[in-house]
Amino acid sequence: MGLFDKLFPKEEKPAVVVETAPCAHGLLTPRWDSVADMGKEERATSFVCEACREEFSPQEARALHESMAERLPVGDS
Repeated sequence: MGLFDKLFPKEEKPAVVVETAPCAHGLLTPRWDSVADMGKEERATSFVCEACREEFSPQEARALHESMAERLPVGDS
């Protein structure tokens, strides 16, 4: 312990735990293996969530798209 540390001891701060809401995967971007297939969403080989960067298969992306209304928060009007 140096002189500076003896003169100005550090205060220990409690650890802060931050909980984040799970990603709603609201914006999925398609990815293709072939340039010829680009632009044809039905030929996409995977989908990537733009918010959390998680990758999904076409079947998983379809299920997420179908359940989007249940997962996205609704504002109070």
